[in-house]
Amino acid sequence: MASEFLQYLKKKKLRLGIIAGIFLFYHLLFNSITGQILVDKIASSVFAGKFEANVRSFSPFYGIRFTDVKLFPTTDWGVKPVMTAKELGIAYNLPLVIFGRLKISKISIHGLELDLLQRGNIWNISSAFPPSKKEEATIEKTEPLTEIRTYIPVSAFLELDLKDINVHVNSENGSKSYSTGLEGLELGFLLDTNRFTRIPFDLKVLDLIDEFQVKLNPENQIKLKFQDSSGGLDHPFRCTLVWERAEGSKSGFHSRLDLGSEKIPIRIANRVSAPFGFSLKYDLDVSPEKKELLLRNLEWKVGEDTWLEGSGKISDFAADSGKVNLAIQKSRIRLAPLSDFLHSLGFDSFSMSGEASLAPILAEGDWDNLRVLGEVRGNSLDFRVGKKRHSIPVFNLDWDIRIDPQSEKDPGPKIPLPWMRSFAFKNLKAIYNEILLEGNLKYSQAEGPNLNLKLDNFGLGDYLAGYSGKFSAELSAFGKDFSQLDAGLKLKARGFRFPLGRGNSGNINLEGGLKAIFHFPKKAWGLEEILVSNLNLQAFSPEGNSAAKLNTGGRIGLGEPFVLDLKKAGLDLDLEHLVPLLPLSLRETIIPVRNQVGKKIGLDGDFYYSLGNHGQNIQGSLGVDLPGMNLRDGKLSLDLKMIGSPSSKIKIDKLELSAFSQKLYLGLGGELTKASKTGPSPSLGEFIPSLKGELKLLSPKEAGLIKGLFFQGEAGIKFNWYGSLIQGNLISKNSNVLLQSGVCPGYDCKLYKIDGWNADVPFAHDLSVKETKNLIEGNKRKFVMNYGRTPTPNFTIRQIIGNHPSLKGTPFEYSRPKAESPGLSANMEYSENYLRMDYLKVYTLDGEIWGKDMIVNVGSGDPEKMEYSVSLRVKDIDLKQLLPAKTQAKIDDGKVKADLNLWGRNLGDPVPNLNLFFSIYQIGNDFGKSAINIFAPSNILTDFIYGSYAVDKIELELSKGLVYAVILFKRSILGTIIQLENNQVSQQRMPLANFLKRAQNEIETFNQ
Repeated sequence: MASEFLQYLKKKKLRLGIIAGIFLFYHLLFNSITGQILVDKIASSVFAGKFEANVRSFSPFYGIRFTDVKLFPTTDWGVKPVMTAKELGIAYNLPLVIFGRLKISKISIHGLELDLLQRGNIWNISSAFPPSKKEEATIEKTEPLTEIRTYIPVSAFLELDLKDINVHVNSENGSKSYSTGLEGLELGFLLDTNRFTRIPFDLKVLDLIDEFQVKLNPENQIKLKFQDSSGGLDHPFRCTLVWERAEGSKSGFHSRLDLGSEKIPIRIANRVSAPFGFSLKYDLDVSPEKKELLLRNLEWKVGEDTWLEGSGKISDFAADSGKVNLAIQKSRIRLAPLSDFLHSLGFDSFSMSGEASLAPILAEGDWDNLRVLGEVRGNSLDFRVGKKRHSIPVFNLDWDIRIDPQSEKDPGPKIPLPWMRSFAFKNLKAIYNEILLEGNLKYSQAEGPNLNLKLDNFGLGDYLAGYSGKFSAELSAFGKDFSQLDAGLKLKARGFRFPLGRGNSGNINLEGGLKAIFHFPKKAWGLEEILVSNLNLQAFSPEGNSAAKLNTGGRIGLGEPFVLDLKKAGLDLDLEHLVPLLPLSLRETIIPVRNQVGKKIGLDGDFYYSLGNHGQNIQGSLGVDLPGMNLRDGKLSLDLKMIGSPSSKIKIDKLELSAFSQKLYLGLGGELTKASKTGPSPSLGEFIPSLKGELKLLSPKEAGLIKGLFFQGEAGIKFNWYGSLIQGNLISKNSNVLLQSGVCPGYDCKLYKIDGWNADVPFAHDLSVKETKNLIEGNKRKFVMNYGRTPTPNFTIRQIIGNHPSLKGTPFEYSRPKAESPGLSANMEYSENYLRMDYLKVYTLDGEIWGKDMIVNVGSGDPEKMEYSVSLRVKDIDLKQLLPAKTQAKIDDGKVKADLNLWGRNLGDPVPNLNLFFSIYQIGNDFGKSAINIFAPSNILTDFIYGSYAVDKIELELSKGLVYAVILFKRSILGTIIQLENNQVSQQRMPLANFLKRAQNEIETFNQ
């Protein structure tokens, strides 16, 4: 036995010796000395600056601890270390990994001093490290991780101990230099977990925590420093946050917060601000054993005022029937002390005053039926920002909410907030800058929502520049639930004005109303349809006279597609009362046509618009009532589709306008295709048209159209518009047109009648023409000779009758038929962008007027570049018929024969650019003497001399606004004694205005 025992001891001693040897070897290899050598070696390669530290302990299995740590920047930053620390250490237990335990026993930092210096964009601490090599990392697209798996059960432990941490920052950047610092920071942190195999990246990670502790400056204060060119701060602050396990509890915790300071001295521009402070505190205990949360000493103070103060308790919070009793008992928010503090900081453009209260607020009840109610009060609140003032003398609101936080119901259209049992916002009254808002809002799942709001004295000019007016409104909405809400709105406005151009409208009074139903059929808050039963708006003059009235109703669909469908829309305008209310630019536009269209205008009809992913559709039917124009039954019908998004094609299925009992008709149809980059250029905006249209007047009997216009027969235009070319025909079949104004019959009646108008005139206009080529050269010696054989005319008028050009109340035949020929006939054609009229023949004044080669060159359509040319021959017209009957007997011969040529360019300013040559080669003595009086000043000698001659020929030329005239005389017996040079008298460079004035005076001598 003894020998066996001795053998056992010898074996044990051998094992213990081996273990002791290993232990001794480990400590000989890993100790403070070897650690010092290793750290010095690593530091020389890791740091560009100098690094000093004393290694107090070193073990790969258990950690390392340093003392007197110093890190220096490069020498160009000086000799002061950028970082010093009394102690740095990390302690861990690596052997515990074998048992699934990841333990960092402690990370400790004591007495840390960071002195950071910035010059430009470079920091001194960056010089302590060698420059890093930038390598472009290839980014692989991977699915985002939702968790990390460890596959084997592990647990973790971490403790962090920071004490006496000081950070100083100095920035040397000229006028932008500053310095800041934080001193006395302490932080203790502890985390211990349960065993886990997964680390989720969501709130479930909290389930892994077994013990958690945070202590931020539990006893000491921190000091904050800041200094720049404008001011500074150097003051201690309370910054305490404690989160620790409660005494006597395994899973409960206690949390405490104390943040703030009193009488903070902020220095701005060498002056110290007014004393001011703030603080936020709470004390919280959570006990899972008691299932209780206890909140004490919740306090938020600003200055000397307690803005919020409260406490409360939640019992059985882990059960379904948890009890809540939380309250904010005190609240006083005075804004004047805060405003004074801001003023002392230099914020003089901002000021506040008044007092508000958010208390009481009470939350009580169970988890499934929690009631939260409270009050909000504001008194004499006033805010000024610059020159803008926001005044709220009164703000009152009582609120009461019942919720079910545990509700698991899905939101739906009827109940979009399943957790909300009911709420009530009552006794709302707010006055803001003299605007009054008051009302109530109630809701319960059993009765649905009910809203009533009233707005009064809302000044539109305070929010929209250039507008003015005081508005008031009443809004109501109710429903059994949120899937369907019936809403009503009443609107009134006094003195409403709006700008347009350089002017403003007059003062307008408005009254309006809306009744509509809002549908949310499929999902919560998913508004899909609005049914408008009535929308009306009426405008009144300040005297109370109705100026405009709008009434409509319909449907707005907000789904796919969007739909706007208006039914029985009506707009009535009274121009007599509306025009004075409009801005000057609109008045100048409407006043000239007010007498033509009438004082009252009416528009009514239906309108449909849809917008979807594949295009748009517009349909409508509009009725027009213009009594002043005798247009009482005007109707416009439209069916238009815009295909594509954005639109690549517009298809006009129907565009029709009819009026005057179907006597006037306009029809248009076809397509507009968006031009491509490689195709032909667009001629209508961005589109290429392919349209067919017709404008037609048809009346078997003479009937009135617009005021003063009567028509009988058939006339119109048929046209095709393809690309840039518009072509068609002007057609008339035995039409009669009568125009009259004034009181007819009567002395002031103005009447013109065209009888027997027939036409079939082709036309073609090319919109692609961008330049107007010169086609016309003036030639004053170009005369109309006898026609000979003429083609059949395509434009004829049997007779034209109207008012005498110079005698009121006297009818006059401008043209009349002769034998079987109409009073006016011609061949007309419009092509290649110019109008040509040839073989013109007019029977008038018992004579004839012939015309040939009459051209109007339209070209690109620019009036300043248009040109024209006319050649006429006057044959045996009797000018006596233009004179009163008593004067005609005094005229021996009124027959005139003449040639007339006129041409010119620039219809934008036609008179100065008119060229005219008028050659009279037969004229009676009386009219010849009148011609002499126009060109030569009248006196006794000239009358005697010119009276001895008979006029043989008169040539008159107009060029650049000046008149040139030559009068040739026949020889007489007295002419052999008194001779004129070349038997003529001439007038050079007479201004056109003087010529017209003399001619008017001479004509008046015949009418006396």
